[in-house]
Amino acid sequence: MTTTDDIEKLFRTNYKAALIFANRLVHDDEAARDIVHDVFASLLLGDVRFVSPAYLIKGVRYACLKHIRNTSVRERIKMMYAIDLQEIEDEEWPDDEDIAKLNMIIDRLLPVQTQKIVRLRFESKMTYKEIAEEISVSEVSVYKHLSRAMNVLRQNFNKHER
Repeated sequence: MTTTDDIEKLFRTNYKAALIFANRLVHDDEAARDIVHDVFASLLLGDVRFVSPAYLIKGVRYACLKHIRNTSVRERIKMMYAIDLQEIEDEEWPDDEDIAKLNMIIDRLLPVQTQKIVRLRFESKMTYKEIAEEISVSEVSVYKHLSRAMNVLRQNFNKHER
């Protein structure tokens, strides 16, 4: 059975690594700190026979995934891209001009297959599975196309603003 001293030793040797890991998953220092502390608190309260660093990281990963699942999509976008949502809410965004810029980037810089996938996803609101079935590719392929497209859009959208 793991004692309080064992958990304290584990805390001292693994806290920093667990915090860095949690922060990389949730992109929020405060939430990561809370998650890691909650995991250690649950170890103190639980009836765990043996706790290893690998067990600790799995616990932190699970707690981070649970936090992400419970966070709204809007909040996740805000955290990942540091968007001031007040600006977006005050204006109608994206406006017609921004949509035109995005469409221009899609038409000029993305391969035909990727263009089709982007349009199915964002204009037709299809899921990855539906897109995969529609164009006879895997869901992983759909994800990769969309990921590359989003990188191209991010890189080039701001260039057109200058």
